[in-house]
Amino acid sequence: MSAVVPSSKYICPHCNKASRLPEPIPKEGRFQLTCAHCSEKVVLKFLNFNFEIESLIPTAPNNTEPVRVEKENINKPEIPSKPFFEKRIIFEKEKPKPKKNIQFRIPKFYNKKTNNRSLVRYAFTTLATSMFLFIVVFSYFVAGVLQTKKDIPLYLNQLSKNIPTKILDRNGQVVSEIFQKRTSTLDLKDYPEDMVSILLNIEDQKFFYHGGIDYSAILRAFFKNIINLSYKQGASTITQQLARIILDDRRKSLNRKWREAQLAFALESVLTKEQILETYMNHVYLGHGAFGFGEGIKFYFQKNPMELTREEMVLLASLPSAPNKYSPLKNPEYSFNRVRAILSMFRTRGIYPNLGQDHFQKIYNGFATRSPNETVFGSRQDMAPYVTEHVRSILFQLTGDKNIYESGGYIVETTLDKGSQELIGPIVRQYLSKSVKSGKIQKKVIRNQVVSSVELELKKKFDEVSLLNELFWEKDFSESNKDLTGIQAAVVGIQPDSGQVLFIHGGEEFNSNNQFNRATQMRRQTGSSIKAILYASAIDAGVIQAGTRILDAPLYYRGGGGKEWAPENLGGTFDGEISLRTALVKSKNTAAVQIAERLGAPNIESYFTKYFFPDSNEKKQRYRSDLSLALGSLEISPLEMASAFTGFVNQGAIKRPYLIRRIKNAQGVVLYEVGSVDEFKLKLPPERQVIRPDTAEVMVSLLRDSGRASGVRNGGYVGDLIGKTGTTNDYKDAWFVGARPDLSLAVWVGYDNPKFGMGSSGLGGAVSAPLWGEIVNQIDKNHFIPKIQFPSPVHAKMVKICSLSGKLAGVSCPHANELYLSEHVPSETCTDDHSKRSGSENRDLMKGLF
Repeated sequence: MSAVVPSSKYICPHCNKASRLPEPIPKEGRFQLTCAHCSEKVVLKFLNFNFEIESLIPTAPNNTEPVRVEKENINKPEIPSKPFFEKRIIFEKEKPKPKKNIQFRIPKFYNKKTNNRSLVRYAFTTLATSMFLFIVVFSYFVAGVLQTKKDIPLYLNQLSKNIPTKILDRNGQVVSEIFQKRTSTLDLKDYPEDMVSILLNIEDQKFFYHGGIDYSAILRAFFKNIINLSYKQGASTITQQLARIILDDRRKSLNRKWREAQLAFALESVLTKEQILETYMNHVYLGHGAFGFGEGIKFYFQKNPMELTREEMVLLASLPSAPNKYSPLKNPEYSFNRVRAILSMFRTRGIYPNLGQDHFQKIYNGFATRSPNETVFGSRQDMAPYVTEHVRSILFQLTGDKNIYESGGYIVETTLDKGSQELIGPIVRQYLSKSVKSGKIQKKVIRNQVVSSVELELKKKFDEVSLLNELFWEKDFSESNKDLTGIQAAVVGIQPDSGQVLFIHGGEEFNSNNQFNRATQMRRQTGSSIKAILYASAIDAGVIQAGTRILDAPLYYRGGGGKEWAPENLGGTFDGEISLRTALVKSKNTAAVQIAERLGAPNIESYFTKYFFPDSNEKKQRYRSDLSLALGSLEISPLEMASAFTGFVNQGAIKRPYLIRRIKNAQGVVLYEVGSVDEFKLKLPPERQVIRPDTAEVMVSLLRDSGRASGVRNGGYVGDLIGKTGTTNDYKDAWFVGARPDLSLAVWVGYDNPKFGMGSSGLGGAVSAPLWGEIVNQIDKNHFIPKIQFPSPVHAKMVKICSLSGKLAGVSCPHANELYLSEHVPSETCTDDHSKRSGSENRDLMKGLF
C-alpha cells in the first residue's frame, strides 16, 4: 500500500483519516508515526521528501509498548571466536517468570493535601543520604581496587615463594622441614580441553561473563542457605578463590570478604581470563600436599595431564572446594558422594552423559591400596620422617580447614635430640638388613594359626591408621613376598624425669608405602618385658620381696569346658626353688604366673590401671583380667612401654610423654604450647605415681642384673642399665626395654602381619637387645645425651640375707645383699647349716638365658 500526498499530512490506513506529518518534512529515512485519531502506528519511508507507507505496526497486547522496527546495523564488527573452554560451558535454562500485578493501597489515615509535601521531603532526604553513602563507599572501594592493582605483581610473585615449616630440636637446630608447596607450573594449553570445561562447569559456570563476582550466584546461595538454615552452597568465583589463595586469609570476617572482592576486581582488570584461570589451576590446593592440577594429577594418578580419562578429571575437579574432606584416600565415601552429586548436575545440564559410576568404582578400588596419610613428599629425604609426619598431623589438628602448606612458615620447637635422631634411622636399617642376611631374622609362616580375638582387635586398631594392613590380612600369605614391608622395627627414647621424647623411629625405612609409625600407633603383645611391671606391682603391694624364694616347677590350670593351660618356660626346663632375682633374670614364666596369683586379680587391675589405663574407657577396651597378662598378652605400644620404665628411674613417678614444646605461626603467634595437651592421645594425666620410691629402688636393683644378662653387650654397650627382654609366641614379637636415669628406650622388632614369625632365633635377647645396645653405644660415643649415673638407694633398706632361704643370713649362710621396703624387712634368721651343701647346687644363673 502506498500513497503520495503533496501536503503535510498522510492518510492513516487504520481509520482513513488524515494525520499531520513531522515538520519539517524529512528528506529520507524511515519514521514511525502515531495517528492523532486512532492512536495506531505506521512506518513511513521518505525519499526525496516523498513518502510511502511501508508497514503497519500492530499494537502489543495488554497495553504494552508496540514492537519497534530496529535500524539495520551497517558495517557490523566481527565477533571474535571464544576459547574452546568458554564454548563448552553449559547453562541451565531458566523458566520465564509470570509477571505480577502489584497494587498499592493508600492507608485511610493518609491525607494527601496535608502530607504530600512532607512525604516528598522525606523521600528526597532518604534518597540523597543513600546516594551520598553509596558514593562514599563506592569511592572507598574503587580506591582500594586501584591500590590493589599496583600490588598485583607482588602478589603473583608471592605465590611462587616457598616458605618451609621448620621442625627444631631441643637446642634450636633444624631437624626437618615441611615444604609449603609443591606447585604445578603448567600452561593453560597443557591441560586437556575436557579438564578445563569440567572444572568450569563445577566451580564457576559464568567465569567468562562476570567481572570477578557473580551476583546472581551470591543471591542464589544466600536464599538457599537461608532456606536450609545452614551453609549449603557457596558463591565464590574462580577469581575470588584465586584472591583467597593470594591473601592467605581464611578468617570468616567482612574485612576479609571486602579485601577479597577488591583483589578479585583488580585481578580482572590486570589479567586476562586465561591468565586468571591458569594461575588458579596451578595453585589451588588438591590435598595431600599437592598444589595445582599438575601436581594433583601426578599424585593421584601418576599420569601426564593428556592421559587422564574424563572420570579422573571429574574426581580431580571435585577436590578444590574441600580437598581434605573429599580426599579419595582419606574419605572415599565422602569423595564418592561428591562425585555422584556432580554427575547428577551434569545429567541435568545434558553434558558428559557417558560418565558411569562403574568407572569411578575402579578408580576408588585403586585408591584403597594406598595409605590415607600418603603425601607428595612420601619419597623425600628426611632424617626424622616419622617425627615430620607426627608434627604434620598436629598442625592439621590445629589449623582445621586451613591447610598448613598454603600458609607455611610455622616454627615447631620439639624435645628431640638431633644427633641421636639422625643416627637412629641408618642404624635400624643396617641392623635389620644384616640380621636378615645372616639368618638371625627369618620369615616363618605360622601354620595352623588360630587368630585370637586379641589379634582381631589389633587388626582393627591397625586398620584405623594404615590401609596397608588390609592387604596383609586379605591376601594369601603362603608366599613370603606377599608382605610388602618386610621386617620392621620401632624405637623410641624418653627422658625419664621430664617425659620428653628424645628420638623416635617407626619402621624399617620411611617411604610412601611405609608411613605407619609403629613406635606410637602400633600395639603388640609385650611378652616377658611386662614382667618388670608385674614384679614391681607385687613388691609395692608387699606380697613378695627381693629375697623371696619361688618354686620353678610345672603348673597346670583347668579352665571352663575342661580346657587346660600349662605355662611353659623357654626351653622347657625347670630349676626348682630359685630366688626372685634369678626368676626375673631367667624370665621364668612359672614364677610370673605364681606372682600374679599371689598379687590377685584386683591388685593386678589396680596397678595396670595406674601404669597404662587411668582412663576408664581405655581400660574397658584394652584390659583383660586373666593370668596370661603376667606373660605379656596385653597389647602395649613401644611408647607406652618406654614411658612405663621411666618410673623405675624416677622414684616411681611417670611423666606423660610429649615431643612438641611449642608451635608458632609465621607471624610469631603461639598456636600450641605443652601443658594440658595429651599429644599422643594416650589418655594419661600429666604425671602419676605408680609405685613407691622405695619400690622403684628395689626394682632398679633387680633389673640391673636382668639388663646386664639381656644381650645388649652384643650390640657394643658396656655401661650400666636396667632392662627386660620379651618374646611372644611363635617369635612374632621381640622386645627389649631398658633404662638409665638419663634415658628410657624401648625397641620392638617383628613383622606387621602376625601370621609371620622370625624363627627360633627371633628372641628379645638375640634380636632387640643388641639393637638397643648398638643405639645407646653410638649415643654415648658421640656424647649426644649427658650420661647420668644411678644414685644410691635412699628409701629402701639394704639387708644381708641367706641366699638359699631368703631369711636373715646366719653364721654359715651364703649371703647376699637385697633391698627391702622398710615394713617388709625379714625378721627371722636362717638357722640351717649350709656348710655341708654341695657346690653343684649353686647353678650357673646364666644357663638358659635368653
